[in-house]
Amino acid sequence: MSSTGALSRSHATREATITTTMTSPPMATAPGPLDRVRTLPSLTGLRWATAMLIFGHHLMAVNYFGGNAGVVWGVLFEAGKTGVTLFFILSGFVLAWGYKPRQTARSFWWHRVARIYPLHLVGVGLALLAAATLVPEIRTDGAAPLVANVFLVNGWVPDWWQAGNAASWSLVCEAFFYLSFPFLIRPLVRASSRVLTVVVVASLVLAALAPQIAAFAPGVLSSASTPLLRLPEFVLGMTLALMLKRGEWMPLRLSIALPLAVAGYALSEAPMLPGTDIHPGLAGTVGFYALLVAALANADARGRSTFLARPLWQELGRVSFAFYLVHLLVIASVSSGWPDGHPELPWRQAVPLALAAFAVALAVAWALHKLVEIPAQRWLLRFDRSRARVQPAVAREPAEAVAAR
Repeated sequence: MSSTGALSRSHATREATITTTMTSPPMATAPGPLDRVRTLPSLTGLRWATAMLIFGHHLMAVNYFGGNAGVVWGVLFEAGKTGVTLFFILSGFVLAWGYKPRQTARSFWWHRVARIYPLHLVGVGLALLAAATLVPEIRTDGAAPLVANVFLVNGWVPDWWQAGNAASWSLVCEAFFYLSFPFLIRPLVRASSRVLTVVVVASLVLAALAPQIAAFAPGVLSSASTPLLRLPEFVLGMTLALMLKRGEWMPLRLSIALPLAVAGYALSEAPMLPGTDIHPGLAGTVGFYALLVAALANADARGRSTFLARPLWQELGRVSFAFYLVHLLVIASVSSGWPDGHPELPWRQAVPLALAAFAVALAVAWALHKLVEIPAQRWLLRFDRSRARVQPAVAREPAEAVAAR
């Protein structure tokens, strides 16, 4: 995946917070069913950590740092684009964890619209404003790709994948995941442990084969942005959530899963198999990220919440969807005064500039979260006819995310 294509990676949202009205998780340490556990706060905090990887990657892509500092920053954050992979796994995991069998598909879809659409529309509006003023290079050529972005289908046409708000390409994937979820979750819930294990293996294999599939597909596909080729990451998250919730599988300890996730981060930059477009390193990235998500969820579910569950991380995690949608626009706007929008500064000047972009992006995201995301979501959920039968998601419903990411 090129660094240019990575300018939009990530996504989505507070999807790691389920609901906050259930009883406290059990303190057991042995494997066992976790049907009564609803809150997974460490996954909310993980969303913010993931957003920071994507933010760091986009600072690299826009060349805030020059010289040796730019080289070091590139080594650290070239793989930051895989933060969207983590968002997609989180999205599948959290939605499957919070699955309500009595909820209709229509109700589920309306909750998803209420969750992502208000901020998405604001993000498109801000992108159009930035394109008309400070960042003309992100202007969308033609009405068709812009309309496609508004309706979250532009990612199906590779040439349009960054139309409108460039960051919202991942929402196109999430929209497809959400559309598919009611049809995927029912057979997975009924599946045996053996079948779920096969699904896990197949998801990892498909992740490695995605670039090869895109290369040989009769149509024009992108392994990075075509929703169908990113679906295995979402399905993997769903499957591991169901296995953990049933008590049929005990994840690795966090002390092991975290170093493996770091290794997965590095593996995303490993070369493809010689003479092919098969990317086994990407399967390692997806697999190790999924193990980290499961390890954090297991810690929360068994009463051993991590530092990611602390209040500050929770608040930042809830703002992460808004932050993701605006951060690239802010990065590009802040750097627009330099030639071609690429500062390439020594680290002593680049660090303050990067901190300024971060502060502006966080302030805008916080305002959008409080003034748009929460009230719009609450208002839209009033129109869910099944809300009297199924407890509605409110401001802290899972995103994303994807995150939304």
